[in-house]
Amino acid sequence: MRVSALLVLTAASAAAQTGTLSGTVVDGDLRESIIGANVRIDGTALGAATDLDGAYRVTAPAGTYTVRYSYVGLEPQTVNGVVVRPGETTVLNIVLATGSLQEVVVSADAMIAQNSDVGLDRVRANASAVSDAISGETISQSGASNAGDAMERVTGASVQGGRYVSVRGLGDRYANTQLNGSTLPTADPDRRSVQFDLFPAAFLDNIVTLKTFTPDRPGSFSGGLVDITTRAFPEAFSASVSVSTGLSTQIAPGGSMLVDPAAGVSLFGTADALDLPAALLDGRPFPTVGRNETFNVDANPERLAAIQANEALTDYFSQRSVAPVGESADPAMSLAASVGNRVSLFGTDVGFIVGATLDRGVGSYEQGTVGRYDVSGAEGAPRLRQRRRDQRSTTESTAGGIANVTVRLGARTEIGLNTLVSQSAESQARIISGLAPLPIGGEGDTTTFVTDRVAGYSERRLASGQLRGRHEVALLAGLRAEWRASLSSTSLDEPDLRFFANANTEGGYQVGGASLNNTLHFFRDSRESLGGLGLDLTLAPRSVAGLPVQIKVGGLYERTARDFRERRFEVLSEGLALTGEGAAAVDSLFSAANSGIIETRAPNPFDPQQRTTFVIGNRLVDGTQPNNQYDGALGVGALYAMAEFPLVRGLRAIAGARLERTDLGIDVVDVVTGAPVAAGDSTFSGAIAETDLLPSLNLVYALTPQMNLRAAATRTLARPTFREIAPFESFDFATDGPLVGNPSLDRTLISNLDVRWEWFNAPGAILAVSGYYKFLDRPIERVITDLENNVNQFQNVDRATIFGAEVEARQRLSALGGPFGQPFLRSLNVGGNLTLTRSEITISEAELAERRFVNPDAAGTRALQGQSPFLVNLDLSYETAATTAGVYFNVFGRRLSRVGVPDVYENPTPQLDFIASQNVFDQFALKLTVRNILGSRTEEVYDFPASTYSAIGGAAPVYQSYDIGTSYSLGISFRPRFGGDSSPAIPPVPSAPLGAVAP
Repeated sequence: MRVSALLVLTAASAAAQTGTLSGTVVDGDLRESIIGANVRIDGTALGAATDLDGAYRVTAPAGTYTVRYSYVGLEPQTVNGVVVRPGETTVLNIVLATGSLQEVVVSADAMIAQNSDVGLDRVRANASAVSDAISGETISQSGASNAGDAMERVTGASVQGGRYVSVRGLGDRYANTQLNGSTLPTADPDRRSVQFDLFPAAFLDNIVTLKTFTPDRPGSFSGGLVDITTRAFPEAFSASVSVSTGLSTQIAPGGSMLVDPAAGVSLFGTADALDLPAALLDGRPFPTVGRNETFNVDANPERLAAIQANEALTDYFSQRSVAPVGESADPAMSLAASVGNRVSLFGTDVGFIVGATLDRGVGSYEQGTVGRYDVSGAEGAPRLRQRRRDQRSTTESTAGGIANVTVRLGARTEIGLNTLVSQSAESQARIISGLAPLPIGGEGDTTTFVTDRVAGYSERRLASGQLRGRHEVALLAGLRAEWRASLSSTSLDEPDLRFFANANTEGGYQVGGASLNNTLHFFRDSRESLGGLGLDLTLAPRSVAGLPVQIKVGGLYERTARDFRERRFEVLSEGLALTGEGAAAVDSLFSAANSGIIETRAPNPFDPQQRTTFVIGNRLVDGTQPNNQYDGALGVGALYAMAEFPLVRGLRAIAGARLERTDLGIDVVDVVTGAPVAAGDSTFSGAIAETDLLPSLNLVYALTPQMNLRAAATRTLARPTFREIAPFESFDFATDGPLVGNPSLDRTLISNLDVRWEWFNAPGAILAVSGYYKFLDRPIERVITDLENNVNQFQNVDRATIFGAEVEARQRLSALGGPFGQPFLRSLNVGGNLTLTRSEITISEAELAERRFVNPDAAGTRALQGQSPFLVNLDLSYETAATTAGVYFNVFGRRLSRVGVPDVYENPTPQLDFIASQNVFDQFALKLTVRNILGSRTEEVYDFPASTYSAIGGAAPVYQSYDIGTSYSLGISFRPRFGGDSSPAIPPVPSAPLGAVAP
């Protein structure tokens, strides 16, 4: 026992006296990582060869060394004065180039240690496509809790609802999202976009947004392709544990909030099950009954059985209250833990990361407003339908886990497995109350007080697994092969979303009216899976016509499958009324005493059939639409070829094409059996079957080693979503009207032109100016097809054009010299980006006719839905070894949020955040986050002619608005160190010459 303890102590002591030297070696001519470069520490037997990423790692006793770097055919370099400290990692990145092949000797003082921002800038500078990126380091400093928060800092990106990302003002249909290079499915059945709030920030290594298309990437994007990379291969032992709590000016711990009394949300992202009864799932006919049933009981016992069966179902639903109640709020809290290391097993490098997060938050607003207006007369004046107070509370919990392992078999083979799971549950409770002149009491009536209640919850799940490999095939003269196999699944379970409305009338409390005529129980279940296989083959540069040409070819097959089910049930309460208005009164209305037969009228003695009349109280009606259940399948197969080659000194071209096959189909299925059924005259299978050739040309001119001029001309496409081509009509609660799918939709073809000037003037700094133009052939839009009934449908319209500009700047003030070299000022960083966009879409004939019915002078074009005319991000941060603090500002321009007559626009919501972190006792850190310091209000308004506003008080009519409040969070984290370094892992393939040693 004593011997074992002594050995452990000796090993720990030895580990504490060693450090690590690591970095990357890059070919300065070809601008890519070098595999097999030699790294040697003078005076020792220590050294290494670079791996597939051009990365090396040497463990050495603490001390000061001379390190030599060499590769056949390139100038060797020697770095003097390299300090290796005990328990730390020293990072040196080297560029080797051709020349006289004389050794270049420099001092380690000339080296710049790479952090995550610098690494990403290296990738961006040398990338084939225009891109923007945010590192894990910046994500942490900005206080982001998930990928959605992080994307708010990316140039040209805007985030809606905290989870839906659009790039360059284009909607989610024109974006694509990948996780570690593999496409992700969506958990939202109504949208194309992946929900970014499902990815905890603690798991993220970086997020890269590609703005231009290259053939080795999916062709289904135009605004941007967002690739989320999770933490993978640590350079040394890394561990952290953090906990935080917070409050909001809208709701504090212990304060009152609305809750759904039927379902609670656990810390682990699950909620109480609210399933459908077995009688609705086993295929038995639904027991339909009327308000009054008159029949001969003896002759029709089956009719009485149907009434009793309907009563049993009504009682089942009535057990779940439709009325939110008030309870004390629990405190918000967040927990995160992760551990990673790099170890040697039988001479093989193995790296792993394991982590878990738990996050529970509450949100509430009391000062919300809901307004509804329509158009009065041909002059287009607003007419008030309702203006009511909106109270809402939400409780959300998210649990996530990550487990990544990478095995490096020598310097030429790497195999990795990445897995991620996330589970989220959200419970909501909402009460909307106030005067509603129309349609309850007719035009001009302002005496009707209407209350709507909403209660329910949803569960979202994401599971992703990816097996990948990279190989350098020496026998084939530098062939590099990369393959990946991935399987991801998402689901949305929304059981028993409940709506209840009542109106205060002269006769008492009328049930029904306002947003829904009857009490509604809404069930929705969507499950989507996506499997993919991909292979990329890259040949080392070959001489073609005297020019070094690098060729890359590959292929991909992905298949997405979705099962969507929707059930809708209404409880009719004819002849019944509330006695009071609170939650207790609502529960009393749906008591067992009011279900089924509430009155029996004896048969008329002169009635020869002896028919008895039964008066029914609350009764259940199956409002499920036959076409609202579907299975969808999308198969995408692709082959591509591309080449990268220099045209003249400093100018390189990346050219090629991608052949992409689309097979997209929908089958309407039986609500019980799931078997395909005919919907009308068609089963709607094979909605789209097309093969498209997508060419791409990117030009990069290196004005200096740190400055590029880029230009790109590409063609991409956008496919309709399953929801858009599904042949069913659903009630859209956002627009108070039906939303209709369209099986005749076609994909959109997009022509893209981009230019960018970028200057990486210092490590971690950038100045870039971009311009872009897009032409969309037959874009898909929500258009108005029936103004009177507010019916919207997805349709291909003729065309759309988009053009804009972006400016991005990030600078460490110390690089400016002069007064900024003072001790305090040199720790300041300033950054910002501005995006200006103008879009124009041709309005469909049906929508234009509806608009000109109200306004004969209505224009034939409008902006794209969701497109912001400008986006602004600004930040100022202070960084030292122990302290970071920053302020972050974000605002978007007024954007079209809902298409209608009139349209609805979302007003700007400027947001200012403050985040500060302070290290204490070396291994602990305190973090303070304050969000929405300005207390900005979210607001959507109608777009009536300004000349008509005087009749309603002089301001734009409000569609909806609410205060989001200011939130505060305080947390503490612990990062133990046991002979290792807890700094972020070195980003892969840092192949630009930024911060490298120059001869």
